[in-house]
Amino acid sequence: MSNRVFFTIPLVFTATLLHMGCCLLPLFSIIGTSLPYLEFFSRFKSFFTCFQLAVLLYLTVRIMLDQKKVKPFCNMKDRIMHFVSLVIVITGMTISYYEPFKTEDQMLAERQFLLFKNHRQLEVNLFGEYDEEALRKDLENMKGIKSNRISIGNDTLALTFHSNEVSRQEILRNLRLKGYSFAE
Repeated sequence: MSNRVFFTIPLVFTATLLHMGCCLLPLFSIIGTSLPYLEFFSRFKSFFTCFQLAVLLYLTVRIMLDQKKVKPFCNMKDRIMHFVSLVIVITGMTISYYEPFKTEDQMLAERQFLLFKNHRQLEVNLFGEYDEEALRKDLENMKGIKSNRISIGNDTLALTFHSNEVSRQEILRNLRLKGYSFAE
C-alpha cells in the first residue's frame, strides 16, 4: 500500500502542474494584462510563459509519441484531452503575448513609452554671437531633429531628436563645424 502511495503522489503532482500550465496560467496571464486592478499577475508573466512553454513541449511530445505509436494513449478520451489542452496552452500564450484586452490607459502608456524610447533631449548653453534664425534653420536641416521642438532663448538651445536617426555627438559636431560655440 505505501508503495502505491509513493508512486501516486508524483503523478498527482504532475497532473496538478499540467492542469495549472494548460488552463490556469493562461487565464492568469490574460487577467494580468487585461484588468488593471489585477496587474500583480503581470509581474509573473515571464514565469507563466516559461511554465506554459514547458507544458506545450510536454503535450507536443506526448501527442507526437502517440501519433508514431511509440507510446500510445490508453483511449480516445485521453487523446482528445491532450489536444484540447494543447489548444488551450497555445491560445493562452498567444493572448498573453499579443495582449488584445488592454485598457485605453495601458495602450496610451505603451505609446508614450515608445515615444520616450526613441526621443532624446539636448540642452546646451550658447556663447558668442549667433543668428537665432540661421541656427534654427541649420538644426531643422539636420536629419532626426524635431523642428517643432527646437527652443532657442536666453543663450540656451534645447531640442528633441530621434535617437535612432541621429546621436547627441553628431548634433554637437555639426554645430561646431558650423561655427557655433557652446558648453554642454
